[in-house]
Amino acid sequence: MILRKIYPDFMSSFSNKFWLSTLTFGALLLFHACLYANDKLPIPRPNIVLLIADDASWQHFGTYGAKALDTPNVDKMAELGLVFENAFASSPTCSPSRSAILTGRNSFELEDGMLLTGYLPKKFDTYPAILEKAGYKIGSTGKGWGPGGLYGRPANPAGTPYTYLTKNFYRSEFDESPVAEVNYAGNFNNFLFDRQENQPFAFWIGFQEPHTPYAKRFATHRQIKNSDIQVPSFYPETETTRSVIASYLAEIEHLDDQVGAVFEVLDNHEELDNTLIIFTSDNGMPFPRGKGNLYDHGLRMPLIAFWPEIITPQRRVDDLISLTDLAPTFIDVAGLKIPDQMSGKSLLDFFLADESGKIRSSGRKVFAGTERHGKKSACKLWSLENLLPDDAKCGNYPSRSIRSNEYLLIWNAIPDNFPIATDVKGGLIKEEIARKNDNKNRYITVNIEKRPEFELYQPVTDPYTVKNLSLDPIHSAKFNEMKQELFNYLKERRDPRVLGNHALWDLTPDFILHQGATDFIYSARGQGGNIPKKRLIKMLSIYYEELGYDQNYITKVLDRLEKNMN
Repeated sequence: MILRKIYPDFMSSFSNKFWLSTLTFGALLLFHACLYANDKLPIPRPNIVLLIADDASWQHFGTYGAKALDTPNVDKMAELGLVFENAFASSPTCSPSRSAILTGRNSFELEDGMLLTGYLPKKFDTYPAILEKAGYKIGSTGKGWGPGGLYGRPANPAGTPYTYLTKNFYRSEFDESPVAEVNYAGNFNNFLFDRQENQPFAFWIGFQEPHTPYAKRFATHRQIKNSDIQVPSFYPETETTRSVIASYLAEIEHLDDQVGAVFEVLDNHEELDNTLIIFTSDNGMPFPRGKGNLYDHGLRMPLIAFWPEIITPQRRVDDLISLTDLAPTFIDVAGLKIPDQMSGKSLLDFFLADESGKIRSSGRKVFAGTERHGKKSACKLWSLENLLPDDAKCGNYPSRSIRSNEYLLIWNAIPDNFPIATDVKGGLIKEEIARKNDNKNRYITVNIEKRPEFELYQPVTDPYTVKNLSLDPIHSAKFNEMKQELFNYLKERRDPRVLGNHALWDLTPDFILHQGATDFIYSARGQGGNIPKKRLIKMLSIYYEELGYDQNYITKVLDRLEKNMN
């Protein structure tokens, strides 16, 4: 593990190279640095690396209190950096959360970008595109933005994919790799060699862990003990439940190994001190009431910032943070003007402070939303015997939330539907929920039965958010206050769900492209970025016609898509 604090005279060496390289690319880079430098920082245009896990809740790292696994690299990053105790995604599912991170806007502001397997309309600018225009080298490896289509975008908005190097990390122990064979650090190393000398860079490292599926025996190989695992109260405490969680934790341990390898690459290139490194996740654990849901286990994320030239180490702050804050932060530290349309706020003031605890005086709230996870009709996800009535409605399950330090309020816009469209496959944990449900534990009630229109929780005293206080008269004043604030904010940010324009999400085209190896899925070819517009429209037209869709519906979908691609 390479994590140390060095303070080179960066400004002096940079200036010397300018005078030795007049009219060269290096001189142009220095010109950009002078033009865009943030006067609050001693570093002109630092490098930026975003490390993002795939389906990891905040609780499952050592620095956040986890005891059942070892995450020494993330923990050391936390020790030498800044830990945000209360960071939340804008959406509890992959594509919309990543859309929000890239654009600095709430997921419900991004039209088709709010849907899993949707697309991010090109009218929404992203921080990599803004940085690239300012002279940064942009790239990514692993899981970028997605899954979904790059309709109207020639490349993945997370950055040019560097996914060519693969590695079987466990060749001697397993016939087939138990984790993704993406050589994250190797691809990052190639990216650094591919840039111009002294060119600042922004790189997205999208780990595919701990996303399902999980390999048998991997948890045993990583020495995860079932007896050490804390099972959330909304799951039955069985060996099967513990085994599934153990497999998830084993993948987090592998992810942690890769974090250490990335730091070594930066150290080898002597870029560690001039680089802002952020570690986070896109959404919570991939099990019922986690991923796809607006409870803390779906939205609350690890968030750690490491920047030895700027950040005072061993600090932990309690302020509420949204992952929409990352894009304006990256733009701010690069010395650029933050676009007015971004709803996130720069975190630079946290980096420059020396204190822990509460830094800002304002009582900020954070907001999130979801429309559905996956297909519009999802009853089959819980197609276990006698779980759902024959006439169950399992279509869209649009929800929005507002979170304060003390309370979480959720609005379920179509409470007559079963919340299946929020759910993930769940696997063996789902079977355990069905098998162990009884009148006392009520696992079915908590996980899949209909939910009221409003849910109010007090996470400080109810960490698993299972005690709904929305009808409790003791909390009625707070309920009404947060409800009003939620709807005022949704109207202010022009959420189609409250402005009567939510039908647009029914017109998002289905994602019909190939899903294959990682180096293909998150590439222009794999996501349709290289398909000419006329050919794509024709492909979708044939697809819908073969499935028997109404021609009027097909026309609306394709006309809207064509308009968004122009």
